[in-house]
Amino acid sequence: MRLIINADDFGLTESVSKGILKGMKEGIITDTTMLTNTNHFDRSIELAKEAGVKEMGVHLNLTLLRPLLDAKKVKSIVDEHGNFYRKPPFIPSSFRKEEVRAELKAQIEKFLSSQLTLTHIDTHHGFSIVDEEMLQIIIELAKEYRVPMRKDAVLTEDPHIKNQLAISGVKTTDALYADFSSPKLQESVLLDVIAKYKDTDTTVEIPCHPGFVDDELRRVSSLIDEREEDLQLCLNPQWFDYMKKHHVELIGFNQL
Repeated sequence: MRLIINADDFGLTESVSKGILKGMKEGIITDTTMLTNTNHFDRSIELAKEAGVKEMGVHLNLTLLRPLLDAKKVKSIVDEHGNFYRKPPFIPSSFRKEEVRAELKAQIEKFLSSQLTLTHIDTHHGFSIVDEEMLQIIIELAKEYRVPMRKDAVLTEDPHIKNQLAISGVKTTDALYADFSSPKLQESVLLDVIAKYKDTDTTVEIPCHPGFVDDELRRVSSLIDEREEDLQLCLNPQWFDYMKKHHVELIGFNQL
């Protein structure tokens, strides 16, 4: 099997970015995905380059902080204060497709301005599956930028949404695997994935949320101490021997 350990939320805070980079340099994290509309974008890019990280994904975002575009240009996806709605179910069903696409494209273009290589796209809080139209926007962007995307279709039971990604031709993993009942990465999830797919050609993504905790993170995120727990799990050196023994190849999205 081939396994991607993908760290979400790069750029959320400097401490989160530093934690993810440590996990990539010393642990089993093989890819990461960046929020581009935070105050820590420039510093996080700088840290990545200092660490020798030359590529990563973009964590497309409609549910945290403010848009990159002027709020007046994306009125259908922001509240009266110009902020994104905090959870996907709160995004108005009347959102305008052209506004969503313009904002998400701006996020990708901002990332590309860093001169890092784009490996893939995925979505913060999985907003891509709010309906078929939203997922189609993400698929169109993956095609436009010729990159893989996360297999978000597994997050829904809607057969139309599941089929939409299947027939799109966009590269993705064979499976997205996580215990969505828990906010942190479980050791049991890693063990279950390896046990299930170790003798197959399956490609699996396991998302995680590693990072160091500081006061700023406590102000902006509901996922706090779990991030350091994720990081410590990914830094356990025993994973390397365990995966080698079970013929698990660690890869990034650029190898799909």
